[in-house]
Amino acid sequence: MPYSITFPNQQTILLPPETTAAIQASSAKYSAPLWHFRAERVLKLGGHQWIFPSDLATAYSLWAVHRTGVIATAWKLFNRGWLGAAEEYFYDHARYPNQPRHLGRNVIPLVDEDNDSRQIGWVGINQQTEADEHYAVFVEFTLLEMFEARVLPGEYV
Repeated sequence: MPYSITFPNQQTILLPPETTAAIQASSAKYSAPLWHFRAERVLKLGGHQWIFPSDLATAYSLWAVHRTGVIATAWKLFNRGWLGAAEEYFYDHARYPNQPRHLGRNVIPLVDEDNDSRQIGWVGINQQTEADEHYAVFVEFTLLEMFEARVLPGEYV
């Protein structure tokens, strides 16, 4: 069955079959939403959650060529509050002295869920959907910086 999503800017994308299967397998574990909103502080992605680029290795390859940013999409289950955290990071210089404000607003850490939740970069959140009937939330973001996995600084945990 085709699975398409529409972002707030009216951009519609048709999900690849492997993404549809991953969402259906993940959401089948829940008879009801685990939560309606979670104040998520980082974008934590597992390998199965990348839509475009389709995996982390491809994301690294694209970013190496397009260092001004790569527009990417991914999915998570349940509503998340990435933009609230991004606003706090941007304005609270005392608690977040190392926030890369030069990258702009709406910037949060990118974390590799498959690698001990280590930070692998910085992303700018462009837009996101609300949870659909499968509890899936889709996020469009810009890869602003990518680097070798490292421990996420304590202020972002």
